[in-house]
Amino acid sequence: MKHAIARYFVMAMVCAGFGLFCAAGAAPVAPDFPEINARVIDKYVLPRFTALAATSGRLAASLTRACAGEKGAIKAVDKDYADTVLAWAGVEFLRFGPMSQVGVPERFDFWPDPRGVTQRQVAQLVAKRDASALDPAMLAKKSAAVQGLSALEVLLFDAAHPITGDDDAAKYRCGLARAMAQSTHALAQEVLTDWQGDSGWRQRMVSPQAGDPRYKSAEEPAADFARALITGLQMIQDREIAPMVAAVPSQGKTPRLPFSRSGLSARYVGAGVTSAQDLYETMGLGRNVPADKEWMPRWISAAFERLARDGPAAVEGLGRAKDTAERTRELRMVRFHIEGIRKLVGREIAPLAGLRIGFNELDGD
Repeated sequence: MKHAIARYFVMAMVCAGFGLFCAAGAAPVAPDFPEINARVIDKYVLPRFTALAATSGRLAASLTRACAGEKGAIKAVDKDYADTVLAWAGVEFLRFGPMSQVGVPERFDFWPDPRGVTQRQVAQLVAKRDASALDPAMLAKKSAAVQGLSALEVLLFDAAHPITGDDDAAKYRCGLARAMAQSTHALAQEVLTDWQGDSGWRQRMVSPQAGDPRYKSAEEPAADFARALITGLQMIQDREIAPMVAAVPSQGKTPRLPFSRSGLSARYVGAGVTSAQDLYETMGLGRNVPADKEWMPRWISAAFERLARDGPAAVEGLGRAKDTAERTRELRMVRFHIEGIRKLVGREIAPLAGLRIGFNELDGD
């Protein structure tokens, strides 16, 4: 299969470079876009946003108990935080519907953050003991860098300044952490609500209308789903795999990865890959391809399985890796499979299904 995907890339470049028409075989059966849209939203999208609302609600509740001094509550906070982060990994790349609104994804998680804005601004709030930040509604109006899961991670995983201390500074940090969790839960609930109702995003995407400024045909929501899949894979590649590939040759160098403070980076990669695979399978993009392209969905399925198995393992304990050559090979193989899926879906599978992808969320690839 590796040779097959390599041959595809060579043929694609030859066809493009020489302006040749490369026959694709018999045209596949046209997909039922309204049915696909309803299936993806009901069986894939809504369950994941429901899970995010539920986990973030449990996190807000356990933090409230911890700040009230309940013994053992901080252990529940750790578990609920991890559950919420992994639930977020499953939806962060779904930049359509309510998530297409400006600033919404950043309020959930301000990442990437190469300048360390989150840590600096959270530290400023703590130093000033800004009382307004303890109100979730007021916090939601402040910088996205002091909201959401990365900001909360700064407070929860600071061994030198635990939120469970008895001094005033610790009490403020705990109150701030609670406000962050409550604000994140409120945002998750808001997004879930925006999917529902006669004028909600589900209705708009399942039954598009000619006068709708966003969706005028059933093909457009389906194209957004495919675009989100490509975007999600690119996010894993650019924000997680590429920094690790660059860091491995330098012993002791720690790459900037999402949720590394909490030790969740590897699980985060795995959750993102699993969600991307579920989206691909729920859409049924690989069905009804021409006979000469049947190897493509087979390769994609095998690549997803390889990523789910090898992706987290390649990330785990990166800073402690001793065999750098082997670790580099593993990471490059992960990158190869991510790139292969992206290109096959974007350039072959989606167009065969009648979907025009155009620019994706990140770079227009």
